[in-house]
This record gives sequence, structure tokens and C-alpha cells, in this order.
Amino acid sequence: SLNYAYRRRDDEPNQIYAFVEARVSLRRVQQHGFLVRLRDLLGRREIFEFGSNGTIDPVFPYFGVANNHDLHGQDLLGRFFQTKLSTVGGFFNFQHPLWTYKPLGPGPVGTLRSLSGVGYYVDRITPYANSLFALERSTDAGSTRRGMLRLGLTWDRRDNEWSPRNGAFHDVTVETAGPWTGSTDAWGRVQASLRHYWQLGVPSLVFAHRLTYDALWGDAPFVPLGEFGGLMTSDGLGGTDTGRGWLRRRYIGKQKALASVELRFEPLEFKLGKHRLGLGLKGYVDLGMVAQRVVDLPLHLHVSGGPGLLIVWDRFAVIRLDGGFSRETRGFYLMTEHAF
Repeated sequence: SLNYAYRRRDDEPNQIYAFVEARVSLRRVQQHGFLVRLRDLLGRREIFEFGSNGTIDPVFPYFGVANNHDLHGQDLLGRFFQTKLSTVGGFFNFQHPLWTYKPLGPGPVGTLRSLSGVGYYVDRITPYANSLFALERSTDAGSTRRGMLRLGLTWDRRDNEWSPRNGAFHDVTVETAGPWTGSTDAWGRVQASLRHYWQLGVPSLVFAHRLTYDALWGDAPFVPLGEFGGLMTSDGLGGTDTGRGWLRRRYIGKQKALASVELRFEPLEFKLGKHRLGLGLKGYVDLGMVAQRVVDLPLHLHVSGGPGLLIVWDRFAVIRLDGGFSRETRGFYLMTEHAF
């Protein structure tokens, strides 16, 4: 992973941010992509963002749609719960500033922006013989095109883009897809995420929480059933960012809701020339619900959580090691950014 950031002053967001990454796992999963975010180039606090990615995943998980049954004791990493997925595509987003809030005190400035964007992805699914996917969703085998138009609103009042200690970050998006966007199927998605950050007395102690709701309608294809949408899609429920401790995409369905809380503590900070290196600990809990109908969401609550370690470089580069535990499995996640 290669990351580049430029900002005029330490107390401002990154004016230019870009990264290129390539991941290859011992299970032969490949993920490659890049992202570029350009902020305030026109002097109006606008944001341009574009990126692309490609994935080859021979162990892509499938445990059934809205399968809330306890699978403890089964071979969840076996071929029966796997299929092969290849995806390639990209996106472009533009956030136009609508209103700026400047507090009377020293708090961070808030900006309300409108969001418009497009995305296009092609998925190719190859089921394994006698797998659960082959038994339940054989009609999804082959290629699926996902062309999407996106509209929404964002509210950003974080004091720091990568390691916030105060403020909030919210987004609401609506996506539509169909033959008119180059998609194989006609479907749509609405998503809303609320994130808050509070400094508890001292700068080194931060309480963060997230609430997310994601709903699909129409003939939604297989891949979005296991995603939380928004500015940046993520796997869910289960994986590195949502439902840590559950296997990746353990719970999928048209209706998804998530609540997360984290207590982040960075008691140690070292100066290395002009730079600062922070070391810290964290504890978190993820609460998730997945169903095919919104009225069924409260029927099943999936809880996971655990401890973690943090390394923060200049409040820009974040390395986190999380240990996640659930009633079925446990996982350990090494990532280069906060979960939210």
C-alpha cells in the first residue's frame, strides 16, 4: 500500500490524498485498486473523488440470504460455503458545498455538501459443485453488470479526517440501477450513516460511535446483498469494519442495520523530528441486524467485539490491529485506517 497526502496546515483536511494498494492472501485472494481525493482545489471546499478496483476471490463466502441460524461447529471455511467471484470496476463522486458552519468557539468547522456520483462494476460468479451457492442461487452464476447513479448529502465536522477526536461525519445516499445505467438488473439502495466523536476530558481518550442503515429494493444482485453502501462500500455484516469477529459477509440481505461503539486511548506519543507517533489501545462492540424485510430486523441481534492496538502517525496514517470475537468465530484484523 502506497499513500500520499498533502495539506497546507496540520489543522486542515488533506487537500490531496491518494493511495494505491495490492493485496494477495495465502488463500489466493487478490485485491488491487487506487483512490484519489481532491479537496478545495477551486477554493469552495468541494471534493472530487475517483477510484478503481479489481478482485479475484476463489473463497468468496456465501452462508445464505438472511441466514440467522447459529452455524457454530460447522466447517464455515469449507467449499460448501464458498464460491468464486471476480469483480472489476470504478467510481466517480463529486461533493458540492451547500453550507458552512463556523462555531463561535474552537470547535471544528462543519460543511454540508451535496453528493452526486456514478459507479460501474462487472461481477463474474463461478459456483463450486454441490456448494450452498450452487444449490440456492445458481441463476446468479455468470456475469452481472452493476451501473449505478448516486445522489446524497454529507455533513463533515471532524477535526481530523483520519483520526478524529471531535465532531461528526454523516452521509445519506440513494442509488439507482437498471438497463438505463448499463445494469443487468433493476434495483436500488438507500443508505444512512451517522458517526460522532467525543474527546473525554483529555485528547488521548476518545469515544466514537456509528449508526448505519442500508436497504435494497428491486432485483438486487448478489454482491450488494452483502454490502453497506454510502461514500465507500464495505462488507457486511461480518468482516474487517462491520461485525468484526464474524466471518466476512456472514449475514447478507436486503435490510441491514449496524451500531458500533469504540473507546480509543492513545496515552503514548513520541516526537520524531517534525513528526508524531502515537501508540494506543481500544475496545469496541459491534451490534448488527440483517433481514429481507424491515419488520424482521429486530428479530435477530448479532453481537461481537474485542480489544485492539493502534499506531497513529501524525494523525494521518493509522494502523490498527483488532481482535474480534463472536459466538461462532473469532478474527484478527490488521488494517491501515479506523473502522469508522
